[in-house]
Formats: sequence, C-alpha cells, structure tokens
Amino acid sequence: MISPSVALPKLNANKNFWISLGVIVWVYFVVSNFPAVWGAYLLTRGGDLAMSGVSGTIWTGRASLASIKIKGVDHSVGQLTWKLSPLSLFTLSPCAQITTLMDNQDFDGYVCYKGKNSISLKNTAANFPAVMIQPLVPLAIDGQFSLNLNALNIENGKLKTVHGKTSWLNAKIYNGNNWMSLGNVGGDLVDDGNNGLSAHIMDAGGPVHLDLVTNLPYPTGGSVKGGLSLPEPYFRELNAEAWLSMFAVRQADDGQGNLVFAVDLNF
Repeated sequence: MISPSVALPKLNANKNFWISLGVIVWVYFVVSNFPAVWGAYLLTRGGDLAMSGVSGTIWTGRASLASIKIKGVDHSVGQLTWKLSPLSLFTLSPCAQITTLMDNQDFDGYVCYKGKNSISLKNTAANFPAVMIQPLVPLAIDGQFSLNLNALNIENGKLKTVHGKTSWLNAKIYNGNNWMSLGNVGGDLVDDGNNGLSAHIMDAGGPVHLDLVTNLPYPTGGSVKGGLSLPEPYFRELNAEAWLSMFAVRQADDGQGNLVFAVDLNF
C-alpha cells in the first residue's frame, strides 16, 4: 500500500506539470497570433524603413508597400515580407529574414536592428538601379547594381564591419558633356578597421579597363588610386580628354591601341 505522504507529492508534481504545460501552450498561442503591426513596429522603429498594407502575424508578416530613406530621400522597395526570429526579441535586437521585390529591384537578407543608428546584415543579396545611391555620389550615374554581403555591421552610424562584393552592370557616368559607358564593373568591399571602407574596383568586360583602389576613411575624405585604359577611338568619341585630366595622368600607351592613365584622386 502506498503511503499518503508519498502519493501526495507525486500528485502535486503531476498537477504542477500540467498547469505549467497549459500556461506554455496558452502563451505560445497568444504570442504566435500577435498582429503583424507589432512586427512592423519593431522593424521600422529606426525611422529609415516605412511600411503600409501590413498583414500576417508578428512572426511572419507582409507589407504591400515599403520604402527606405537614403540621405533624407524616400525610395520605394515594393512588397516586403519578413520572418522574425523569436529568440531575438529577448535581446531587444529584433532579427528577421527580410525579402523585398519590385521591378528591377530586390533584396533578401538576415537583418538585425540594434537601435536607431545600428544595424547588421548577414548573407544578403540585393539588386537595385543606380538612382538608389545617386544621393551618395558626386557624379551622375546610371546602370544596375548588384550587392552580395557576407557581413555588414553599423553601430551608432559608424561602419564596423563589411565583407562582400558588388557589381555595376551597364555602368555609365555623366562627365558633364557625355554619358561615358564603362561596361560592367566589379568590386571587393572590406572595412579598413577604423570605421572606413575600402574597395578594389575592376572592369568585368567593356571598353574601359579599370584597376582601382578606393578608400573612404571615417569621417570624411577619400581617395582613388590605380590605373585605367581605353581605346583611342572611344576616347576621341567621348571627348574625354578634359574630363580625365581632372584626376588622371597620361602614361605610355600599351601598344594595343589603348590610352593608359594613372589615377591619383583625393577628395
């Protein structure tokens, strides 16, 4: 015969187990059905991302239209979907797999928001027209950009880590008189360890051959050093002499009909 003093603790233990399980199931049911506007709030609290037409749940949601602010200018990124990482909520740094889609523009990456001016990206791929970054560069540009980032980390508005590649398809620069076609251009992106950016830029087929290293130190300034060459007929067609003389010095021709220039530009 089982002693009452032994049976009672077992009954209480079973009762506590089922109560705890019931609470966990109830909490999961409630949290899993939080409306998507809560997720939208977490992802847009930095102020640079805006959403409308939000549907779904906090974990898996959709915005029919989203926009991102670059240098104070809003750019539409089309439809946006997200899958929020549950564990990230406990660190107060919401992380989500975010995907956007619209004509000639898409984004897919794992994004973590760490505050208004802090963000990190992992395993990210993006394609977008040159007009998206026009406010960031001093020259008029055209073409399509592709970006593949293994890692990007920005803290309090400062670049801490970046490692990835970029390509510029059908690249064009307006030199003040003509649109100068560069063909396809590629670059390797790395941080300089001091909040700045370094990029090795190369041509990937086109009339202009490039081998340049660009350094953008923090907080201001920058340099572009290396060389470029282009066929003499193309050089004459564009009337590029006056433009190139602003930042490049003529070198000896390469013997294959190409004009060679050394680039040493500081800004």
